[in-house]
Amino acid sequence: MFSTVSWRMTGWMLIGAIGVFSLLFLAVPEIDLWFSALFFDEVDQFSYAPNALFKIIRYFYMYGLALVALLTVSIFIRSLSIGERRAVSLNVWGFMVASFVVGPLVLVNGILKTFWGRARPADVEYFGGSKIFTPPMVITDQCDLDCSFVSGEVSAIATALIVLAIVLWANMTARWRAISLYVVLPMSLVGMALRIITGRHFLSDMIFGALYCALIIWVFYRVFKMVEHRHELTWTNFKKDMSKA
Repeated sequence: MFSTVSWRMTGWMLIGAIGVFSLLFLAVPEIDLWFSALFFDEVDQFSYAPNALFKIIRYFYMYGLALVALLTVSIFIRSLSIGERRAVSLNVWGFMVASFVVGPLVLVNGILKTFWGRARPADVEYFGGSKIFTPPMVITDQCDLDCSFVSGEVSAIATALIVLAIVLWANMTARWRAISLYVVLPMSLVGMALRIITGRHFLSDMIFGALYCALIIWVFYRVFKMVEHRHELTWTNFKKDMSKA
């Protein structure tokens, strides 16, 4: 996917994007309030929050992504047991497991959401709550646990999209590429947007969650030498490995 030059360029682009958005939201933090206000009503507040369909979509992504992560870990362990006879390199499964664990699990849920302290939109004074609104890049004490910065679900969705695109896209048929672009991608964006629409996250929580995880994936792409192994995950190779005793 990347030559050395394009890999470096991608890294600088991600770092640049993080820097630009950091400066933007520090200079004009009201962007978050303005965007969330599009889905807020003085009477009904964040009226989409109790929507049954939206809850079903959210649970679909929550449990679906958890299943994907667990399956990936299981296949990684299975691949370890195969040894050198494996058709799909251990690097592929290691890359996927590391991206899921270090990004959404450790950095997002383990560190940022636990210690950053940013209150969720529905809890800040601007939307009828009792907490003080703070810019995304400022560590605060307005939330004790499972806080707003950054979005865990958006981070997980973004990680899944990028990682699966890296290991699957090259071997996809035209039909599956079309399904990915016109069905899976739009549905995933809807899943991300619901966190803002329902008042659970700010726009910046979504942007930085995706960017931070993308940067972690970028690092692991090089660590696991994916430029050499990303074409190995074909259905044929996968079946060979899973059928080996």
